[in-house]
Amino acid sequence: MIKHGPVDVIVLALGEPRFDGSILTELERQAASGTIRVLDAMVLFKEADGECWRLDLEDLPPDQQAAVGFIETGTRGLFDSEDADTLYEGMVPDSAVIALAIEHAWAVALVNAIMDAGVEVALNFRVPALIVDEAFALLAEEQ
Repeated sequence: MIKHGPVDVIVLALGEPRFDGSILTELERQAASGTIRVLDAMVLFKEADGECWRLDLEDLPPDQQAAVGFIETGTRGLFDSEDADTLYEGMVPDSAVIALAIEHAWAVALVNAIMDAGVEVALNFRVPALIVDEAFALLAEEQ
């Protein structure tokens, strides 16, 4: 039996950072429903002059820490300075990046049921959401 689902690392690039809270709200909603677990998050900034800095979640004021309380404290730190340096290299000046490690908690029960049935997963791959949307749009046009 497995204890953890697969993990995706998602890097969000913000050319002009506008944090309106909608991303946090949806992450919290998905985590509360048990669909995902947010294991870690890293927020990076690159100033216009090229200076780079990282916002550490533990350094946030208490009210802002509460807003990211759905990010489990026991798994924070998966992203390290080497990860940050790699991302800084690809950033343009005056931008921000948010890296998220998201576990697909929903998969645990399904994979366990598959394994209990004596079945092996022969192939597993991810099709990006934009490609899925395009495929469904093409199907709709053909009908």
